Amino acid sequence: MTLTRHQPAPGAVREATLVEWTIVQAGLWVAKVNGEFGGMIEQIIGTGFVATAKREGDLGVFETIDDAKARFVP
Repeated sequence: MTLTRHQPAPGAVREATLVEWTIVQAGLWVAKVNGEFGGMIEQIIGTGFVATAKREGDLGVFETIDDAKARFVP
């Protein structure tokens, strides 16, 4: 039996990463990246939006929710 690993051709388009957001409660968003838990964003009144990713850990504090969400896009 022979196993073959298929590698993408040089210059091939990489599969898109899908980030889906769910509001768990007021001020708390959870991200799914390609269907798996990817991280979360918590709104801290007076501070901003704190983003934390599953793999990278702390991503920083952002002024807007859109800025924080954008940090999750590879």
